[in-house]
Amino acid sequence: MKHMMICCGAGVATSTVALNKIQSFLKQENLLDKVRISQGSVAEAKTRDDVDFIVSTSALQLSVPVINALPLLTGVGANAVLEKVKELILNEY
Repeated sequence: MKHMMICCGAGVATSTVALNKIQSFLKQENLLDKVRISQGSVAEAKTRDDVDFIVSTSALQLSVPVINALPLLTGVGANAVLEKVKELILNEY
């Protein structure tokens, strides 16, 4: 099972919006049981070593794949973000 962390600056507002959209998509795709989801701040994400990939509304560079979640907030390019999440859940990278 993959572990995905969703984060934003404070770990509350925009990450919650992203989380809700991702969970809805994963439920529709029958993938909720294939991923463990954590939510937190960018500062927390930088200290975690137990995640497979991160979805972040803030700029972030780490050794694990990081998906830019801003399109989930604006709606422009949201489908590409959701498909990338799906790809990282289903495939090795």
